[in-house]
Amino acid sequence: LCIVTMLVLAFHARTPARLVWSAIFFFGSTFTLSHALIVSRHLGLTEFEQLLGLVGFAHNLKGFHDAQILQAVAWSALGVIAINLPPWLAPPDSPSLLRWPQRNPGLLQLLPVVAIGAILYLRGGEGSNGFPGQYTTAAFAGVLGAEKALAPPAPEREDIALAHLGQRPFRHVVLVMDESVRGDYVDLNVEDGVETGLRPLGSALANFGIAASTANCSATSNASVRYGVTRDSYLEDLQLNPSFWRYATRAGYRTIYIDAQRHDGKLQNFMDPREVGEIDEFVQVGTGFAPDAKDIEAGRLLNRVLRRDRPSFTYVNKMGCHFPYEGKYPTANTLYSPTMSRAFVSKETDDGTGYRQAENTEQRWRQVNSYRNCLAWNTRGFFREALANVDLSDTLIVYTADHGQNFHEDGSPGEQTHCTIGRASPTEGRVPLATITRNAEFSSLLREAARRNQDRASAFNVYPTLLTLMGYGPPSTAGKFEADLLGTLPRENTRFLSTYFVRFGREPVWNSIGQHTQLRDGLQQVLAEDRRTVADAGAASGAP
Repeated sequence: LCIVTMLVLAFHARTPARLVWSAIFFFGSTFTLSHALIVSRHLGLTEFEQLLGLVGFAHNLKGFHDAQILQAVAWSALGVIAINLPPWLAPPDSPSLLRWPQRNPGLLQLLPVVAIGAILYLRGGEGSNGFPGQYTTAAFAGVLGAEKALAPPAPEREDIALAHLGQRPFRHVVLVMDESVRGDYVDLNVEDGVETGLRPLGSALANFGIAASTANCSATSNASVRYGVTRDSYLEDLQLNPSFWRYATRAGYRTIYIDAQRHDGKLQNFMDPREVGEIDEFVQVGTGFAPDAKDIEAGRLLNRVLRRDRPSFTYVNKMGCHFPYEGKYPTANTLYSPTMSRAFVSKETDDGTGYRQAENTEQRWRQVNSYRNCLAWNTRGFFREALANVDLSDTLIVYTADHGQNFHEDGSPGEQTHCTIGRASPTEGRVPLATITRNAEFSSLLREAARRNQDRASAFNVYPTLLTLMGYGPPSTAGKFEADLLGTLPRENTRFLSTYFVRFGREPVWNSIGQHTQLRDGLQQVLAEDRRTVADAGAASGAP
């Protein structure tokens, strides 16, 4: 049906219909082919919806997936040329039943779009693999648009469910949400791991080890933490739960949001104007700061907050280390080499040592080195600025990340680092989780909890922990929360979602971050590779 309707359009003499649908086909084909070349999988409805939510970050593709996108554009342009080449045939005289589709080639294109949409509905959002991308993207847009148009109004969020006990254990409470930091790549959890600048804090640091993110994509992970969703009813909770801003306000804290990723008031991670209205100070690090300076500035902004007398709750959304990694640390601070090309931030010609790590071990090694350089610069720089001359006796900082990264150490195909739909690599959900305080009462409690729950924690436990440490009663009394980090967590606690939004009867997909003995294998593989490469280079040059 898709092929027949496209041929009718291609041979029809009506130019406006051909041009309009050629544009639709071009964008649809480019979108689906780029996705397939990068991820090595078909684009489905759930992936399409997820990517729509990330349109604001499309610039991150520049310099990282240029080759795949340009290839998709070239093939799609050939398709446009082919459709618009002569001959064009006038509709022949025919029985009345056939006259309408011959005279309305533009409207005829809606037939396969509607048919694919019906398949998506009947098969739980699946069933589009193998259909031409020129039509599937239009069907995805139609299904999502119809669903949004027919959906009832968003329900009002519930009121806060816990009573405040009247005392605040901390003057300042901070949640630092890093971007794309993999928990088994940092020195908190791996010997010879990337230095974060946190280990010298000594007894002020309570390290919960490698934890599981709520999901493997930034938007869903951040929103899940802000609204305290639970595993059993996370989609409902995302719509109904009050944000942690409201709990902080009720506890007497001034609410502050520091965003090092977006600028000019642009929102992300499912934040909307209603939520912004719950925040007292909405601060974004502007375009006057280069990517490698944004986390440094965010640390300075946080430092000023922590030196105030007024109680505050601050949520920091760090720049972190989302790809492209080059450009997010100064060249002079390269600790690990060789690295990827810096074409992302300069006019330097790409030397071919880009991201295609699944094809070449050296290229993957370069990409991991760029990532480690980014981690080292942004984490150390941020905490150096944030903690300078800060009294930690009445301050609590919770540090974690939105998701991990898949570097395909196992040789798996594709180049997707995170946001995989369906079964995902355990590494996409591995994040660090630690707390920082010198509070006389809670410092030892948190260290003991970290020892007890080492490698058992999850980002699902962050929201109730924040409420407890703001001075609210135990979350277990309300029955609407996950356990907090101060209790004893079960071993099966470390799972994350990769298929988050489900509809038409489809089930969510949960993934384990791996067994305890496997959690630290990723960086150890890279370090072993480092040592082999250095040894080979030394042997080749005759050096020791």
